[in-house]
Order: sequence, then C-alpha cells, then structure tokens
Amino acid sequence: MGGISERASPPDPHGGEVKIRQDALEKIRSHGAEGFPHEICGLLIGRPSENLITEVRPVRNVEMQNPEVRYLIDDKEDMRIRKELYKSDLDVLGYYHSHPNHPAQPSIFDTERSWESYVYVIVSVQDGRPADVNAFIAQNDRGPMVLEPLEVA
Repeated sequence: MGGISERASPPDPHGGEVKIRQDALEKIRSHGAEGFPHEICGLLIGRPSENLITEVRPVRNVEMQNPEVRYLIDDKEDMRIRKELYKSDLDVLGYYHSHPNHPAQPSIFDTERSWESYVYVIVSVQDGRPADVNAFIAQNDRGPMVLEPLEVA
C-alpha cells in the first residue's frame, strides 16, 4: 500500500473466495502492461456485503527509488477515493499491484505491509504482457497472506 498512517475499518471477512467483475480484472491487466517495467498499483472497490470487486481505481506509484520492484500508493489519492466512496454503499476492499517479470505471489515486502482482511490482487507482467493474476487475503496485519480462489463474476 502506501505510507497510509491510518486506515478505515477492514472489510468484512471474505468467505474464502474473491469475486471480481471481468471489466475490473481486465483493467488491472491492462494497467500492468501500460506501467511495465515499473510496478503499478490501485484500489479494489466493491460492496463488502457482496464480497465482489466491482471496479478498480488506478493510482500513481509514487515509489521513487525502486519502482521496478516496489510500489507506494499516495496517501492523498487513497484518502480522496475513500472520501468519494463515503456516501455510497461502496468501499475499498483491498489493493492491487503488478510484479514485472516476477510471479504473481506476494513478496516479503508485500506481506509486511498487508492489512488484515484486505484483498490483495497481484498481476504478473512478463516482458510487458499480463500473465497470471492471483488474489490473497491477509489473515492478520503483516500477514500471512493466503492465496484465495479468484472468481470472475
């Protein structure tokens, strides 16, 4: 995520399955390809009661030292999006990012920055082309992150 010092309440625990709309998944994949060779990142939006990611909001990767292997979500962008969602029935369910030329598996860095119950979607981008996409749910703050089925709804 970013250097976000405070967070909203975690989403409701998911029932062992992450559901995502096809257009949201395609947006993650295309965002990963567009950002290659740097990591890209964004927010996963949906209705917690439905356990369904209905949209994604790409945000800028503000990591300046190692954007090829790290991402950092701008706190201001994160808060702006959360404020937009405040008066709706939508919420931030988690975050997504890419792993350029690496597997769609959480790194130690990713795990150490994870928040309990949030969904983390990682897209592997191999030589500029989106490859595997996996979803994980953090069991506690700072992990572990558990691989969950990703169902396209």
